[in-house]
Amino acid sequence: MIIDAHLHVWSQDVKKYPWNPIGGYIPEKSASIAEFIRQMDDAFVEKAVLVQPTPYGWDNSYLLDICREAQERFKAVVLVDPSSDHASESLKILVDNGACGLRVNLPLLTLESIRSDTFLNLLNTAQSLSIPVCFQLTPEYFNPISGLFNQFKGTQFILDHLARPNKGCKPDDENFIQMLEFSKNLNVFVKLSGLNYFSNQSDPYEDTWLLLKAVNDRFTADHCMWGSDFPFVNKHWSYLGNLNTFKNDLGFSDPDLAWILGKTADAIWWGE
Repeated sequence: MIIDAHLHVWSQDVKKYPWNPIGGYIPEKSASIAEFIRQMDDAFVEKAVLVQPTPYGWDNSYLLDICREAQERFKAVVLVDPSSDHASESLKILVDNGACGLRVNLPLLTLESIRSDTFLNLLNTAQSLSIPVCFQLTPEYFNPISGLFNQFKGTQFILDHLARPNKGCKPDDENFIQMLEFSKNLNVFVKLSGLNYFSNQSDPYEDTWLLLKAVNDRFTADHCMWGSDFPFVNKHWSYLGNLNTFKNDLGFSDPDLAWILGKTADAIWWGE
């Protein structure tokens, strides 16, 4: 079983699903669920976790509509405005409507807001709802969030894209070692995804492989998961090429691959 634990989709039907960007990016090309299904079927990927893209802002309608139609195959990780006084209530409503996780884009927040009661209340709500929290972050945010893993021990925290190491990062870089220390918290997981963000090379981004192996060694495979980062992966590589590199080139054992390519995500989002 293969599960894609990180991808984005959107519709070009802007009347039904209007753009409301929070990061300044509005897609020019299509990345519909139909296009993704064709690629996942070609790659024999059985399930996928859809992550709310920033062009929709806090309106998660497209993802939730998809998951309502195919809830056994797709799960939705949503966005809410972490600085809103209504953030916790918004999250509860989204979970009632099918959401299965929360993503927080930390670089869009100030350090002060991460320490605010509003933000902590949002994390407390996520914990009470028993949903995982995905952090999109960079090394600058390691210190501000480090205490959250102990404060919310009942929450599964997932670090997107290896926590976005600096480009050309080496396994012995100070920031990377600091990230590896998060493995001491058994509620912290890592997505082995977005290799192009921290590589100085072109595909298959071989200069990131030692980082992937180090994360797997420290966190263990049952705390690691593969994500394609569709549709962005197709701009610089290919969906199948990315998956095949994990299958064939990184040297992961078959038992570890079973966790990385499916069992970890299955346990978190499907509870199996």
